[in-house]
Amino acid sequence: MHWRYNEFLAGAAANFATVSVGCGIAWPSPIFQKLSDSNLQDNPFGKVLSERDKMWSEMGLAVGGLAGPLLACWITKHKGPRIALLLSSVLHIAGSLLFMIVGSVSLLILARTIIGFANGYVLLAVTLYIGEIASDHYRGALGCYIQIGTTLGILIVYCAGPFVSYLALQAICCAVPILFGTLFLYMPETPHYLVQRGQSQRAIETLVFLRGARHADEVKPELEEIKQYVKRRDGDDGLPAPTIHHLKHLLTRRGHKKALLISLGLVMFQQCSGIDIILANSELLFVESNASLGPVYGTIVLGVLQFLSSCLTPFFIERTGRRPILLASSIGLANALATLGTYFVLIRFTIPVESVRWLPLTALVGFVVLFNAGFGPVAWAVVMEIFAHELKPIGVTSCVLGSVLFDYVILQLITVLITAAGIDWAFWMLASICAAAGLFCWLFVIETRALNLIEIQKRLSGVKTVRL
Repeated sequence: MHWRYNEFLAGAAANFATVSVGCGIAWPSPIFQKLSDSNLQDNPFGKVLSERDKMWSEMGLAVGGLAGPLLACWITKHKGPRIALLLSSVLHIAGSLLFMIVGSVSLLILARTIIGFANGYVLLAVTLYIGEIASDHYRGALGCYIQIGTTLGILIVYCAGPFVSYLALQAICCAVPILFGTLFLYMPETPHYLVQRGQSQRAIETLVFLRGARHADEVKPELEEIKQYVKRRDGDDGLPAPTIHHLKHLLTRRGHKKALLISLGLVMFQQCSGIDIILANSELLFVESNASLGPVYGTIVLGVLQFLSSCLTPFFIERTGRRPILLASSIGLANALATLGTYFVLIRFTIPVESVRWLPLTALVGFVVLFNAGFGPVAWAVVMEIFAHELKPIGVTSCVLGSVLFDYVILQLITVLITAAGIDWAFWMLASICAAAGLFCWLFVIETRALNLIEIQKRLSGVKTVRL
């Protein structure tokens, strides 16, 4: 079984880029708390950040996240997924360096916009790279690496943020993309891009490396499949077909429309499940449960649980399939959120809760574990494999854009709802969304386990696939 290690090595190296994404997501947790402290000595702004300043910086993150995937799609198409991923390290380094020299709120907003741009860029570039190097057998497991990298970045910031200075945390965040760029320099270009460029011999060498084959004949059948994929993606002149051509196919053909519906639905429910709201209110939940760890150490433990639970999924996704994990995760998330909603309803009506003080923390842990072992990684694994190869760039770009947009919208809606009606109503709303996610998975999501990319397209188009 030697061959699998090179494939997983390349996938792990590529997904190290998502560690910077996690750092960008978790950055406000310790930094905003520091910059809200009037006694902080190393505040680069010389004043306490207002809620308006924080809101604008997070809006910058969302705006950047919408623009990043568009550039990543263009570079991937014309320069290759490997070069596109390497360039992502430059974006994250630039954002981190700008954080080090900021002296005004406007520069802070600009820095967060660059980080958001880099995050959206990385999500697309990683998804396309993994989709083009993964074999059918380990496609799902490699697709789960995105969540592992992201939760590792979150954990790094949770562990370092409260205990180091503002500048030291920016230096740590800057070191991550430098390390990624150094490691990824040794990884190969995808065989699909090499075939597209007419470099069949290099494509064979890459496949031999990724599959651990002893000689070229072992990968010749896969090379022929790739040539057929590239032929369908390219125009008659051998150049990549116009994006509008692929967009038309994506929106008009039955199988492609269903792939888009499933993918957008999964990323919408993933972002609207409330993971960011839960993490943002984790300190409140630790206080409510009278946890002995306290908010700082409790958040670190939460980060550890996120990372460890996300590491579990690659070990069983190919055994259980995608659909059962999504269904079970949706039901579990809905129950955890409903439990939190019930607890805060009791507090609203001043019903004694001393005997169940442990309940919010238990629900919080259950929610985080279920999300990071289920809906979080598996949704992206399905997105990575469900589009026809020639439509993968534009299909995945649509999903990354949708992910950024849905995340920002749900954060704003829930913030307004908490202010207007209370946190209990927010949790009940999120529980309803997760229940709807389970229904969506039951009605629309197809099982892709043990199917190759051609069989997936046939199933999406309504053609039954029979495996011998």
